[in-house]
Amino acid sequence: MDPLSWPEALPPYALVALLVILPGTLLSVALGLRGLARWASVVPLSVAGFSVSAVIFGFAGVPWNPLTASAAFVVAAVILWLVLWPSRRRRTGPWAGTVPLRERINSPAVAVVCGAVLGIGIVVQRLHLIMQRPDAISQTYDANFHYNAVRYIEDTGSASSLTLGGLGVVEPSFYPAAWHNTVAFVAQVADLPVALTANAMTMIVCGMVWVLGSLYFTTRLLGSRPAVAVATGLMASSFPAFPYLLSFYGNLYPNTLSIAMLPLWLGLLADALGLSREPYLRSKLALWLTLLAVTGAMGLAHPSTVVVGLALLWIMLVTAWWRTVRRTRPWWIKVLGAVGLVAMPAVLQQIWFAARASQTASSWRPHVTEAQALGEALATVHPDAPHLPWGLVLLVLVGAGSLLRHTSRWVVGAWLFLVWLYVLVAASRDYSFRYDWTGVWYNDSHRILALIPVVAVPLATAGAVAILHWIVSHVRQTLGRAARSRRASPAVRDTAARIRPVVRSRGAAVVGGVLAVVVGWLLIQTQPMTDIVEYGKTEYASGVDYQLLTPEELQLLHELPEYVPPGATVYGNPLTGTSQAYSVADVDVLIPHNGLIADKDVSTIVHHLDELTTDPAVCPALRRHHVQFVLDFGTQQVNPFAYFDTSGYSELTPENGFELIAQTGPEAKLYEIIGCD
Repeated sequence: MDPLSWPEALPPYALVALLVILPGTLLSVALGLRGLARWASVVPLSVAGFSVSAVIFGFAGVPWNPLTASAAFVVAAVILWLVLWPSRRRRTGPWAGTVPLRERINSPAVAVVCGAVLGIGIVVQRLHLIMQRPDAISQTYDANFHYNAVRYIEDTGSASSLTLGGLGVVEPSFYPAAWHNTVAFVAQVADLPVALTANAMTMIVCGMVWVLGSLYFTTRLLGSRPAVAVATGLMASSFPAFPYLLSFYGNLYPNTLSIAMLPLWLGLLADALGLSREPYLRSKLALWLTLLAVTGAMGLAHPSTVVVGLALLWIMLVTAWWRTVRRTRPWWIKVLGAVGLVAMPAVLQQIWFAARASQTASSWRPHVTEAQALGEALATVHPDAPHLPWGLVLLVLVGAGSLLRHTSRWVVGAWLFLVWLYVLVAASRDYSFRYDWTGVWYNDSHRILALIPVVAVPLATAGAVAILHWIVSHVRQTLGRAARSRRASPAVRDTAARIRPVVRSRGAAVVGGVLAVVVGWLLIQTQPMTDIVEYGKTEYASGVDYQLLTPEELQLLHELPEYVPPGATVYGNPLTGTSQAYSVADVDVLIPHNGLIADKDVSTIVHHLDELTTDPAVCPALRRHHVQFVLDFGTQQVNPFAYFDTSGYSELTPENGFELIAQTGPEAKLYEIIGCD
């Protein structure tokens, strides 16, 4: 199969974006959302619809596929429209959508578009460099599961998060399937390869969902001034830890999707709790319904984000309560609020502990001192990063200082909490306490580090706007003093007097804004961004080290349908990439992911396959599972710390009942089992 070029990939990538956006757009229209709220919500609403409908259909025993999922969106849109019809009829005036288009095109709206284009453009360009090819295979351990889970949903119509964990091989178990549902829907409708669809989805999630969500959250906190919107676009695309690190690390597609929706969720909460800089003037019922949908999407993408979101919610509730205390409210409302805030941490602790992964799975260890961990958290760079983005660190610290005197100072508390979590997971040697707090993320510092930019983006934006305001005000003051100074020459006074109105003009603001973006780019899009791109390239294979699938192995997988008849199953070591026969070629595999051993027959095959001519238990086990072929991709494993017993895999010779029928490269081999005839 010839490599796909980026120009050739534009139509399928555009089709993926269209199919992800349209369902959520339908729901956003039914909810009456407009402007930035609509465009920031469309993909999360699509994800919510896909994932919730999959769970409902799973309970009802109805196959989940593009037809039934589309029907679910239509039904949901009709119900929402009917539920909100009374409130829609009550609302009149400009907030009912009667403002002419020409009046809606103002400086804040144009700035939001510019910030979105800037942020999304930078993110997509960086991801293009990381992936290198539009259909590149993620060379990571978790890709084995994620790719095959998408194919499993396509083949079986079983898409519920409550059952996906078994992949039809072992007992059904919970696994958050929102990402897999979305990719499966798009791949089926567009008839696209799983890997290409996953890559396009990564660009949509890291670009559109993250940047627009960050814009919505930050403008709720800091207002809709043009400088805020444009600065947010630049800042949202400048943190190495997110969206870039999680775009390839793991590969943690579900975590990435869930975290990318968190800024929107916080922005909606700020509106609902009255913590926004500007009042929310649309339907509160629609707001709460949107918030509920985004919560479901986050939870079914990855519950850990909802868990940390609840902790941030507590901080927001404390802020909202304190504001009520300062107002003239009945004393009993204040007391009830205080009691609820005191009780909430106890409830949150139980949720937090219940959400922890097992201690066996939480195997990551601390790797630095507390001082080093603090530096990594402030810079939001991965543990092995050789350079720090000092400009970004400065902006975050300046922003934190400026927000301490702002009504949105609670964001500083949220940021400090996430920084503390990272220092704990990266440096603490108190393993029990560390597991209690960070076991939700498997004690993995990368996953917690990726959370920090959610609240660091507004801080950095506040810092950038504060510095810009300081510069502009000092320029204006200097010109004013020069125009009035008696010591200055007449020429200087005249020049200053002529320049003063120019500096205050809209044209000067545009030119100054462009200059500020360029300077900001040069100061924060520096070597650390190059470092994260180079790191990411290794996880998509830079042409040197293919950890999961080499080009020769991938070629053989594409050729499998020529050798493997329908209904036949292929066996191989999943850690070497053989299980990708399922996602790439739609050929059934015995073990779709490491550890998914169905029964004793599979265990017999794993341990005694090459003894099939001497062990009477092997051939019956092969027949019961329809195993007729073996893939051997050598000994290179995607995860050197994972284990797969290859004792029954080492002597695939004609004497032992195996015939080599295809080979591409030195280690990519396909054997047919002939010893059981």
